[in-house]
Amino acid sequence: MSAPNSSSNPPAGPPLLDVSNVTAYYGDLQALFGISLQVDAGEIVTLIGANGAGKTTLLRVISGMRPPTSGSVQFGGQNVSRVPAHEMVARGVSHVPEGRQVFPFMTVKENLSLGAFNPRARSHVKRLMEEQLALFPRLAERLEQLAGTLSGGEQQMVAIARGLMAQPKLLLLDEPSLGLAPKIVEEVFEKIQEVRRSGITMLIVEQNVVSGLSISDRGYVVQNGAVLLADTAKNLLTNEMVRAAYLGL
Repeated sequence: MSAPNSSSNPPAGPPLLDVSNVTAYYGDLQALFGISLQVDAGEIVTLIGANGAGKTTLLRVISGMRPPTSGSVQFGGQNVSRVPAHEMVARGVSHVPEGRQVFPFMTVKENLSLGAFNPRARSHVKRLMEEQLALFPRLAERLEQLAGTLSGGEQQMVAIARGLMAQPKLLLLDEPSLGLAPKIVEEVFEKIQEVRRSGITMLIVEQNVVSGLSISDRGYVVQNGAVLLADTAKNLLTNEMVRAAYLGL
């Protein structure tokens, strides 16, 4: 995989996404403990950590699916901590969930069209569809095929393309390599790099640490609902704690 664009130059303005001291609960169970992070426009940032660390909950908070109990989420300089998910999509945040969650009894074309449901994208469905089929040529061959009959890798491509149909400024990807063969993982991450080159900022949750960090500018290690470590992706890949805990080295 090719290295990401350098992010060593300081950003020109405030971060696109600024999460500050966020806590979140599922009933009486606390999932996030004052977590903070930032993502600058144009970056790929990856969250790594064990299952149950709070990474998916954090994405759900950012995308408006679960409001934080305390703390704040700023997107584009505005406080969006209590903005519901459908409005977050309209504002430019698109969430590709863990497990792909395509609509199995709908065609690929129908799945993609649903991604452009928000008013900002609805009038550009044809152009957006053409862009996604150019990015994922394999889907062009399967437009009328039921999404549930596709391979896991193809379903992941549908899920990403559907997220991109919303014309996001920030794309949240939850475990894009989950359950995929190594060759398909490499292909999916190459496509993610192409998405970044189009100008879309990304925050990725990924247990495949090498694949995730190899295409990222920066990363955060999340443990027990809090940030344990934050650094450049290059430094995290050589960090002794990360190598021991997540790479078995």
